[in-house]
Amino acid sequence: MEVDSTRWRQLQELSSVKGRQAPKAVVVALASVAGDSDTDRMAVWPSMATTASTTTWSCWIVTERSLGHVRIEYEKYLYDLGDEAVWELAPSDWSAWVRPIANVIGFRFGPFYPAHRQATIFEPAERVVVTFPDGDVNIPDGPVPVDQRANLGRIIEALRAAVNF
Repeated sequence: MEVDSTRWRQLQELSSVKGRQAPKAVVVALASVAGDSDTDRMAVWPSMATTASTTTWSCWIVTERSLGHVRIEYEKYLYDLGDEAVWELAPSDWSAWVRPIANVIGFRFGPFYPAHRQATIFEPAERVVVTFPDGDVNIPDGPVPVDQRANLGRIIEALRAAVNF
């Protein structure tokens, strides 16, 4: 897959988390799910989870036409683009999928809680369940960390804007 340098920088920024830049495989996977969608009109929720021996990068993405997910795992603690410049590990596990927004037949979300120190802003506290004709997709798969609630809120807003009901 070829990605021009401007788009690469945009996707690199969208797939990275505070203080860490996503490795190349994460950016390529996100590019494959995003297709030619306008990055200014995407909602992307990147995250990075670590154990003592692994790092897993995940990105949920909503475009005007699709919903997708990327998950890339490396067998190294806190692996990011800086580490990749030194070690360049191949992912130990990965997945990516994309589905048309037009096929969404429903979604559920809630409850909402006031944002930290912002009494007029409310953020989702539990996962979103997106329903397709053949089953549900949970965003995220597990609990929503308090510091990630705003990201999930952006995904809900993008889904609501993109669905036709």
